[in-house]
Amino acid sequence: MQPLLWYTCAMQTLKQTLAEYEPELLRIIADRWDVDLPRDRRRAVAALSQAMLDRERASAIWARLSDEQRGALQALLAAADRKMPSAMFKRLAGEVRPMGADRLVREKPYLAPVSAAEALYYLGLIAYSGGQAFVYVPSDLAPLLPTERTGYDLKPPERSEPLPSLPEPQDIRPADTSLVDDLTTFLIHCYNEDVLLVNESLSDEARMALEPYFIGKVDAVRIALIVNLAFEMGIAALEEEKIKPVPAKARLWLDSPRPAQVRALAESWQSSRRFDELLFVPTLRVERTGTWQNDPLLARQAICNYLEGVPPNGWWAVDELVETIHEEEPDFMRPDGDYESWYIRDAKTNKYLRGFEHWHAVDGALLRFILTAPMHMLGLLDIAEGGKFCRLTPYGRALIGRSEWPNPPPNTSREGVPITVDADGTCRAMRATNRYERFQLARFTNWIGGVSSTEGYRYLITPESVARARKQGVRIDQIITFLQRVSANNVPETVINQLRAWAAAEAQTASLEQLWVLRLPSEALLDSLFALPKVRRYFGARLGAQAVVVRADQREALLKVLRENNLQVEVSPSE
Repeated sequence: MQPLLWYTCAMQTLKQTLAEYEPELLRIIADRWDVDLPRDRRRAVAALSQAMLDRERASAIWARLSDEQRGALQALLAAADRKMPSAMFKRLAGEVRPMGADRLVREKPYLAPVSAAEALYYLGLIAYSGGQAFVYVPSDLAPLLPTERTGYDLKPPERSEPLPSLPEPQDIRPADTSLVDDLTTFLIHCYNEDVLLVNESLSDEARMALEPYFIGKVDAVRIALIVNLAFEMGIAALEEEKIKPVPAKARLWLDSPRPAQVRALAESWQSSRRFDELLFVPTLRVERTGTWQNDPLLARQAICNYLEGVPPNGWWAVDELVETIHEEEPDFMRPDGDYESWYIRDAKTNKYLRGFEHWHAVDGALLRFILTAPMHMLGLLDIAEGGKFCRLTPYGRALIGRSEWPNPPPNTSREGVPITVDADGTCRAMRATNRYERFQLARFTNWIGGVSSTEGYRYLITPESVARARKQGVRIDQIITFLQRVSANNVPETVINQLRAWAAAEAQTASLEQLWVLRLPSEALLDSLFALPKVRRYFGARLGAQAVVVRADQREALLKVLRENNLQVEVSPSE
């Protein structure tokens, strides 16, 4: 996201500001400062600038301001670099009506200004820049204004009192860590199936395919959160437009204790720009048109900042938190103060929600959604009475820095509830089973049935599932060793015998395949290609120092990835 202009523009001096004005506007300002202007424009700008930068004159003008005008000017002087988006200043001090020279002469708006902003403008105390997008006080004029002669305080307003802790509400929905389990399931599904990325999420068909195996509700928000966090953490990536786990990073996360997995998810969400909650607020319809854009980090930062003022262990009202932000930091997601150009409709009426008067319908609704949807899904907040009340969990307190992150018990390096294996080849993995072990189990088994808290995840070893694993390079002896390890050596003999029988049958089966051979000009070049995961996945057995086998059905995919790596390949004609 590009930095906002008002954060980076250099402040203009009074002389630079006046040099951009039309002669009629210069005369109006000069009259109000009791300055006679020379006819020459350049000399007029210099004379007016010199007079306005006289400390005594500036003090006299300051004394003539009304309380409303001084208050508006104080707010502007308190802003960063004494500069503010025009839309924000308009809400504070009113509008300045656009007028050309003829209309200025005819209507004389400076005699009866319609707002504090208009009065300040025709006194030359404020000016506009960036195509009228920003309002500022000239850099050399600002220090001369006697701001100490007013009851207004230049310091930013202090935060309101902390929210009170409320009695125990009804209909409590405690947060859980099932997002860890569902993300594991998602990675397994992407490993075994071809899953396409559709609008930063999944298609409806792909979502429904996952539904029997998810603990949480398979809705658009949860799926989009899972998909985007998988990309954000680098544990999944696109390969030929399909979502696939990234082996090393996925294993690191899958093999971590549950508290560490929750922390990784929460911190990735907190810093993610991929997942934009505004697109999922159910009462809104966001149109991706025009030049406007939303930075999802801003709303999360505002929420996390204000959560420091809620009871650390008690319940608090969501409406009170939202109203506090509305009063103290209403522009939390619109640093430019623009409430007009965002293309957002009301989901029921289909009417555009433009203007600050719709703050609660848009900005407030977004805050409520973040608290009660992603933060609840991530295990950070308990919610009650349909989202009216919230309470921080230990993970939530840790995220905002009010406590340490939960850790696994001492002397336990990994979760290890064993996988059970039945005589018919049915395998069960509980939620407390190590997630990497469940991922490995699913490589050579088929799903059977959904998931429950009592039975966990159920899989079945079949000839087809084992054959699928064999194509991925998994040997049957590795499967047997794995099952014995994760089940605490409780694998029925019938299962071991069946696996060995399939291995023996496979050993007696001859196969005739059409293969291609890739020959390289040097051993070093072939070694470098083997070091690239996107290339290596298409290689078979190595034939000496400079050649490797390629399956016939992988030829075109290999040619494509080699060309992407700037390697030209001559293909011999097939007979």
